[in-house]
Amino acid sequence: MPALPLALWLSLLGGLLAGCHRPPAAQHQFTASTLAGPAATARPEMVFLSFKATAVANGPATITLLKSTVAAGAPKAAPAGASEMPDYLTIAQLGASREVLSSTAVEHPLRRAVETAGAEGQLRRQEVSLPEAEFFVRMTLAATTKTVRVEEFVNRRSVKTTDFTLPARP
Repeated sequence: MPALPLALWLSLLGGLLAGCHRPPAAQHQFTASTLAGPAATARPEMVFLSFKATAVANGPATITLLKSTVAAGAPKAAPAGASEMPDYLTIAQLGASREVLSSTAVEHPLRRAVETAGAEGQLRRQEVSLPEAEFFVRMTLAATTKTVRVEEFVNRRSVKTTDFTLPARP
């Protein structure tokens, strides 16, 4: 009789131990594409343009391209509302046949609206005209861009257009 409880005890212990044993590891062959994850997308090329605007008496401003740099980067949100102001500039990328590839609008660098305090302490907006100013534009570079066009708008009317050839990409 004592052998029966011992046999039950051993089979119960064996069953518990068999249930605790780890299943065999799944075999998986990792490949380079599995390890790399999704294909990395190339960052877009950006063009960084630095300009100088100089006021001309009774005429449109003179715009000079100071520097252009092409580098990898991410686009930022375009400033809203510049083209809704009476005075602004548009900067457009043109292809070889002079078609507009992309464009953006910026506040006119020589005509700024500032808030000042009046005699009664009330805030009011006042136009300030500057003799010269430097400004900076960042745009996603279209692959076929050959020229950058800066167009000046005064009282929402185009008064001058200046084209700049971009240097060859590195």
